[in-house]
Amino acid sequence: MVDTLSFLSIICGSLKNIKRTGWVRHKIPLPESDADHMHRCAMCAMLVTTQPADPRDDYSNHDNGNNNNTNNTNTNTNNKNAKFHPSKINGMKLLRMAVTHDVCESLAGDITPFCEAGAVASKQAKEHAAMEEIRRMVGDPLGLELFELWKEYEEQETVEALYCKDIDKFEMVMQAFEYEKMHLKAKSDVDGDGDGDGDGD
Repeated sequence: MVDTLSFLSIICGSLKNIKRTGWVRHKIPLPESDADHMHRCAMCAMLVTTQPADPRDDYSNHDNGNNNNTNNTNTNTNNKNAKFHPSKINGMKLLRMAVTHDVCESLAGDITPFCEAGAVASKQAKEHAAMEEIRRMVGDPLGLELFELWKEYEEQETVEALYCKDIDKFEMVMQAFEYEKMHLKAKSDVDGDGDGDGDGD
């Protein structure tokens, strides 16, 4: 039986309250939530698929006039690059993946490589079980879509999954930079006397 209210409250609501483990570990005041993170990831996904490609990126399919073997190698390499052109991306899939890629953490928790070893070892199983429960709760077809988007993201084989992982990491770096601006103290402030020698005198 579909339980829409439980999905919105238990799953979506929890994501607003789960603080990202890495920031908690580093004692960041008022750290962002999973929902905060995925929201900006979704904005990044929209930008990637609606803005012109950066002219510094090479997505072309060309050969450089060398021997046939080299040409074949270069063509294969450039063909691989071409599939990453923003115009080739399924923008709707990327957006939906970005805004849901950590939804499993509502039940499994935000487990990072720095967590307790047992938690890290069971991370994949916990997240898979969480997605099965989320699918049951919300019902198909949305439940199936959420499960398949999560699975595709975890497998990292499609262009959209690779883009989403890059977005995930980029958003994390951006957040780290923002926290650094807000909370990083000057060495003189840490020393306490302004002379930077650490003696407090």
